[in-house]
Amino acid sequence: MDGLFWGTTVTLLAAYWGAYLGMRVLFRPLSQAFVRAGFVRPNFRGEKIPVGLGTALWLTLVLVGVLLMTASEWMPVPWLMLHDLIGCLTVCSLLFAAGLLDDAVGNRDATGLRGHLCTLVRDGVMTTGLIKAVVGVVAGLFGAWLLGSPGWRLPLDALVIALSANSVNLLDLRPGRACKGVLIGLVVLTLVSLRAEMSPVFWLLLGLTLAYLPYDLQARSMMGDAGANLLGGALGVLVVTTCSDAAVIGWLAFLVLFHLYTEKYSLSEAIEKNRWLRWFDVLGRT
Repeated sequence: MDGLFWGTTVTLLAAYWGAYLGMRVLFRPLSQAFVRAGFVRPNFRGEKIPVGLGTALWLTLVLVGVLLMTASEWMPVPWLMLHDLIGCLTVCSLLFAAGLLDDAVGNRDATGLRGHLCTLVRDGVMTTGLIKAVVGVVAGLFGAWLLGSPGWRLPLDALVIALSANSVNLLDLRPGRACKGVLIGLVVLTLVSLRAEMSPVFWLLLGLTLAYLPYDLQARSMMGDAGANLLGGALGVLVVTTCSDAAVIGWLAFLVLFHLYTEKYSLSEAIEKNRWLRWFDVLGRT
């Protein structure tokens, strides 16, 4: 029991600090490389900044995740923790790849699922945004199957993963908003989940988000769809692996309502009209 306790403790600490420090180390060289390669895009202020820094998030996630799984050969770690890691790395890699494709060659003329579908029907053009949505659903299904979702939970868990990924994407319109959304999601999970804090995915996601948040608030880079998909996908994996049936259904209901709202109304305008949301939205932003 003592060995298992220390193995669990070391794994969770290594997940957080590995993600936090790894992200801080990788951000600057990758940001500079993207600028030199011309991989930049105007932000909401019109300033050109590097896009696709979700690459740093993905590299850190994979490096730390693989090291944690390898370390389990030398210290006792519960299989459930490794199970969560395998599912997270697989799902997040698929979502990251789809997001990076959209960052690199995506067309911003069509927005929202309805816009992408209209472009396909009207013009016969398959947008990268629609490809990203399809990959999100496929990644959700494969991830839910890989994580062992039983029977009726399989489609629900798949939707939770796919819609969680896209929800963070919808938030990523202003500096810091996506990261704050992920942090709020983690706080909610500590209250409603069965074992979120005992999953290395929780601490990996917390470390990545806190490490990236200062750069995001300063508008020094864009995580892009690649990063938003990854963070949201990891949050979705955490929900389906650590929550009860009731909590999963509640989470999914919120995601569906959120998507329906954002299809019809502007989220940024809604935030601007509410002083408390506006205060939280600009908190820390420079």
